[in-house]
Amino acid sequence: MSHGPSSGAAAAEPNMTPLLDLVLQLVMFFMLVANFTMEQVTNDVKLPDAQSARPTEKSDVEVLYLNLNDKGEILVPGQPAKGATEIYGYLKDMYTEASDLAKARKAKDPTLSDEVKTVIIIRGDKNAEFGPIYNVLRQAKAAGFRKWQLRVNFKKTAE
Repeated sequence: MSHGPSSGAAAAEPNMTPLLDLVLQLVMFFMLVANFTMEQVTNDVKLPDAQSARPTEKSDVEVLYLNLNDKGEILVPGQPAKGATEIYGYLKDMYTEASDLAKARKAKDPTLSDEVKTVIIIRGDKNAEFGPIYNVLRQAKAAGFRKWQLRVNFKKTAE
């Protein structure tokens, strides 16, 4: 009696179906996540160049993107372009939603703060005037937001 493979038997191959299924599910997940992220950040807005910039803080979890094109229109994901004066209603709705979420979190865990920690990220086109950007900042403050950031392209200078 021999313990090696018999001469007439086929070699056993591992079942690759579960592994391929897992890989395809991961690919689909990352495609969806990338799609949601790209929906918030539009390539229609060409950011200005800056020689000094600070990296973003990782503690800011809740983010609201506002894109301003070169005409001063605000591009909000899933909505038509808005003027700088029309954005207050949208910002007030978003602040109310963030405030309700913060209060719900505090109700679950009393050690947490009920402060709204949403950061508004303004991506203004490099050919846009500063007036509409400033107006958006004022509207965001009037709606209740306290944290905001301006986005730029970082260009390292040659020394």
